[in-house]
Amino acid sequence: MNGTGERVRPVVVGIDSSDGSRAAARWAAMYARSIGAPLRLIHVVPEGDWYGSAAFVDGGALEDDLRRVGKEYLSRASAEATDAAPGVVVEAVCADGSLAGVLATVPAELVVLGTPRTNVARDLLLGSNTIRVVNHVQSPVLVWRSAAESGEEVRPIVVGVDGSSESDRAFSIALDMAHTLGVPLVGANFWGVAAHVGLGLGAGYIDWDKVRADEKLWLDTHVSVMREKFPDVKLSTVSADSSPARGLRALSSGALIVAVGSRGRGTLRGAALGSVSQNLLHHAESAVLIVR
Repeated sequence: MNGTGERVRPVVVGIDSSDGSRAAARWAAMYARSIGAPLRLIHVVPEGDWYGSAAFVDGGALEDDLRRVGKEYLSRASAEATDAAPGVVVEAVCADGSLAGVLATVPAELVVLGTPRTNVARDLLLGSNTIRVVNHVQSPVLVWRSAAESGEEVRPIVVGVDGSSESDRAFSIALDMAHTLGVPLVGANFWGVAAHVGLGLGAGYIDWDKVRADEKLWLDTHVSVMREKFPDVKLSTVSADSSPARGLRALSSGALIVAVGSRGRGTLRGAALGSVSQNLLHHAESAVLIVR
């Protein structure tokens, strides 16, 4: 994402039977048109293992039927995307394999997945699909939630800032998005000193006013340098003594998108809950952008 000229890499959307995936396609179509990128809609037919010996019993009729239904999903999503963003170039692809495996092979400006805010049952789907995609795909991944579009107020993009190269990349991409979408950007740093020192006698010897002032100064200085690419974007900062997951989750209620950098720990460790990015995927009220 460079903010200038047309993008060669497409904005890619995973399409299934859900309303969420079509909502993601509509938003992605408008975003792709805004940045001059094509839109690629991909539906994946699972490999034969998931339905056991059916392929051997019916001669592949089930697999063919799944492809036919998948193409219907793609056709409907393509029509809705074109209606949402007339003039956008749309390509529909039906592929075999796993969603994460297929998307990992596609160079993309952005990968967009549609999902609602989760409950316990839907968390199982997140664990098997969305988290695997985030772990495998090198492109930024946006988990779109239609709730982010509710209301008439202009909602900001909130980005977590901690000084790491991953969060700096997330800030850069979030800044680019804010410029494209014409929305404000909020840089948020949650330093959580109390969580480290505990609430015992040691906390009483800390000059909290100085800690807060130093942390806010660091944040304001850090983001002021990175925002020079798009000085027109309205930028504000939030600095607080909280855990990043709790702080960003709270800000998500008023945000369009919450963006965070991910260190990409790998499939096995990434499957365990507890990281900031996975916490947001499960609990944020806004869309969530994961940048590696």
